[in-house]
Amino acid sequence: MVAIIGAGYAGLTVAEKLLEEGINATVYDLKGKGGELAVFARIEELRELYEKFIERIEESQVDVVRGFVASTNPLRIVSDRGVEVKEEKEVFVCTGAVDLTPAASEVYGKRPAGIYTLETAIRLLADRRRIGNRVLILSRKDERIIGAMESHLTGKDYEVEVLHSEEPVEVYGNKRVERVEIAGESVPCDTLIIYGGRKPFNPRKLEGKLAGNVVECTYDYEKVYRNVQRIMF
Repeated sequence: MVAIIGAGYAGLTVAEKLLEEGINATVYDLKGKGGELAVFARIEELRELYEKFIERIEESQVDVVRGFVASTNPLRIVSDRGVEVKEEKEVFVCTGAVDLTPAASEVYGKRPAGIYTLETAIRLLADRRRIGNRVLILSRKDERIIGAMESHLTGKDYEVEVLHSEEPVEVYGNKRVERVEIAGESVPCDTLIIYGGRKPFNPRKLEGKLAGNVVECTYDYEKVYRNVQRIMF
């Protein structure tokens, strides 16, 4: 028996490959199938950008057990059935990545409303929430998702400015962001979306063979795809 922790693109792809080889694999995920790609699928511009990866998760026939994996040695799962302990021969950790916090991305000063990581902004927009009016997207890394987000926000009647800079940011505002200063330049905005990079999402330090975005830590799913291919082939 093989356990796969995480039912995003990497977890489902690993499971499918193992099943093709006749290996019994169980996928565990607290939220169910799809990972962040299931969120991207609800935003037209992101769905188009990640189309082939989203189609892969939507077409997957792999069953997912909803549960929180508390440890891997032994494998301990907490679900609506209670606590289960299993002995698995191999564990794949496919828990993905999360954005660096604003503080880790060198965003300083006040913390009024209107400051979001890229992934938080995407989740709010996917839920049809309005995040402001005048949006500054500050990207430390140049990934294609930034252009797709700019296009989406512009199409939803936001006033959008995108800056690619590695300079520290100072935030000003009382109840909500009013402006930021970058390299001596003042930029007015009521919403700041910051993308400073990503880090592995593995808060419980689960042990096993790491696969997918927990390794690559990116929004570039071509890199995630190549990582999974290296591990499975």
